[in-house]
Amino acid sequence: EIVASMASFGGHLSVEAVKGYQRLPYSDRARVLTCLVVGCSDMDNDKSNAVLDSCLKAVSNHFWALCEALSKKQAKANDINVQESACLSILLYGGIVCASEMSEPERVSHFITPYLSQLSGLMTYYAADLTICEALLKLFRDYAERYLAMLDRDQCISLFTSSASLLKHYSEQHCKNRVIHKRSEALEGEFEEEQSYQDILCAIQLLIHLGTKDFTDLCNSSKGVETGQITDLIFFGLQQILPLMTQGLLQYPTLCQMYFSLVGFMVETYPEKLCALPFELFSSLLDSLLFGMSHSDSLVSKSSLQGLASLAKEHLKTHALASHLATKGDIIENCSQRLIQEVIFKPIIWDRLEPSGMALLPLAAIDVQKFIGLVSIISQQLGSDDKQQRMHQAFERLIKPQVLAKVAAEGREGRMVRIQFKNNFDAFVRDIHSFLIVK
Repeated sequence: EIVASMASFGGHLSVEAVKGYQRLPYSDRARVLTCLVVGCSDMDNDKSNAVLDSCLKAVSNHFWALCEALSKKQAKANDINVQESACLSILLYGGIVCASEMSEPERVSHFITPYLSQLSGLMTYYAADLTICEALLKLFRDYAERYLAMLDRDQCISLFTSSASLLKHYSEQHCKNRVIHKRSEALEGEFEEEQSYQDILCAIQLLIHLGTKDFTDLCNSSKGVETGQITDLIFFGLQQILPLMTQGLLQYPTLCQMYFSLVGFMVETYPEKLCALPFELFSSLLDSLLFGMSHSDSLVSKSSLQGLASLAKEHLKTHALASHLATKGDIIENCSQRLIQEVIFKPIIWDRLEPSGMALLPLAAIDVQKFIGLVSIISQQLGSDDKQQRMHQAFERLIKPQVLAKVAAEGREGRMVRIQFKNNFDAFVRDIHSFLIVK
């Protein structure tokens, strides 16, 4: 059968060579397929086109037969041969996706799009299998990263819909059953442990790449994808990821950076959507921002502080947090207290000075009297009367009710308030640290 197939387009590959290919790891087979697709696409002749078509047809036929067998219950998803077949299919599709350097790469999106829903459907069978689960997330991430800018409206919607289904089934399995193990102290152990959470990293990266469609469409309005369709998907995906992002996972550098890259973008761009999250999810989001603001990585801390500032400003403008404050009334005071004690009063403040001030400004402006009361409580913890008095004086110079009343103002007036507060905050931090830090 192999010999007859090769002879049909003038091939001279031996049966031994084919058997050797079959003994290769799946990942290596995918790389071979990538090379074949790229190589054949550059040669405009019947033989190369036949090889390319045969490669794509072999992958799609194998996958289609697998999907038919699973849907008609002719094969059991937990059968080892079926699992191997699913894994091979996913990696081979990944090999085709990696051929983005081929001539006329839009041919890949035309080939892949009809199978996206079936590929995401595999997550319903294999969400608990981390090998297959991670391979699926990686496939969708790579496809979004390499081809999203060239997809038309229908292809985008197909990708968005399939990605949403993929993340939903993934989250349903892992939010309930995933156990986050304690981080190892050794550097090698830390790296190995982070590798075991590659599936979560791929899910976050997928959402980041899908979010770029909003910006590429600004340059090409003919694609016709509405901003709402994109933001709704990213928002939905973030809701699926949030329950997984415990402080244990945020200890891993790459995961932490990617998560705050996604959250920072969402909070700054669509704060009203995040304020409308169910309380449990909003509390999880807020906890992660409070964790990130004192993080050793300055990019993570700045994203967290900017996110905190965006939520506070949104509440100043629209009272968006009213429902959450009705559930837990000390949210704002807790954020302010942790910002002051964990960032502003600490030596780490100097590489995040401006975003810390811009976060404190709207938090203080939400309720000036409660903020003044919080300052009194914090100052009492300093011990000596001299330090308490100096702190009160420093806050009095910084927090001026007539200035805070204009925080939510737009245009020049609001900008001038922020510039004035930024300068005052710089002086405030230097004054406070002169007697809190320096002995």
